[in-house]
Amino acid sequence: MVLNALLEDCSVNLAARKLNVTAPAISKSLNKIRALFNDPILVRSGTKLILTPKAIALKEDVRQLVNRIESMLNTNMAFEPHTTTVSFTIAANATIVFTLNALLFCEVQRSAPNVFINLVHDSDYDDDFLRSNDIDLYIGEMRDLNPEITIRTIHSAKCYFMCRCGHPILASDKSMDNLLKYHFVQTKEKYPPGTDEAAKYFWSARHVMGATPGYMATMNAITHSDALAIVPDFVVTTMKKLNVAVEFFSADFDLGKRSIIQAWHSKHNNSPCHKWLRDLTKGMFIDSMK
Repeated sequence: MVLNALLEDCSVNLAARKLNVTAPAISKSLNKIRALFNDPILVRSGTKLILTPKAIALKEDVRQLVNRIESMLNTNMAFEPHTTTVSFTIAANATIVFTLNALLFCEVQRSAPNVFINLVHDSDYDDDFLRSNDIDLYIGEMRDLNPEITIRTIHSAKCYFMCRCGHPILASDKSMDNLLKYHFVQTKEKYPPGTDEAAKYFWSARHVMGATPGYMATMNAITHSDALAIVPDFVVTTMKKLNVAVEFFSADFDLGKRSIIQAWHSKHNNSPCHKWLRDLTKGMFIDSMK
């Protein structure tokens, strides 16, 4: 475990924090590891520590070994929601965090009082985030993930146009030609190449007036202009529940759908507590769409 943490973080202090031990204890273990492998493992490069060639060669094998050990431990770990003390970190976009927020904490308080839930924004992490021990579960739109990550689709989201109240397009035909008379606000990193929207040219440079980091910011941007945006149905549901002064409409053509997924590291596949978390949040997300 110590070697894996050092190989992942290249830092004695970060490894100590991750394993909840002191930095001197990690330094002592590092000295033993160096003697065992007859290699320094970590060497100074300016103000940083970097991996030696041998450490780089070891990294993936050590990671897989630790994952197998954790998988075995998770499988045999008893879990009783009413009594077990455990913490989970869930990453999602701001809209899904808002959607799950009240439902999840209310249910945890009722049925799992010793469970701690930490909700974080997925935009704060790169696509490698589920490999570490930082995130237990991702809920959101499809994104590039590592091969060992398990993915299941929990919802197929229909897409809609969003505009300000009183927008001229509301009284017009919703044809491609009419829609392309307006600029669009793009929600950043939500439209990878090859999606239906990209194929229909909405996200060509000449039609996009700007990009925002999330759907709430996109909503705010379009309320102050004649720009349009494309959003999935869970955003529509959230905005309507909040009585936000925006309008939603369908086009005269199919905008396609987006897969909403849960994703987690495969080492948690058979963990009773992680399965409880996945099933609980899946049910809550589906119920929130009704």
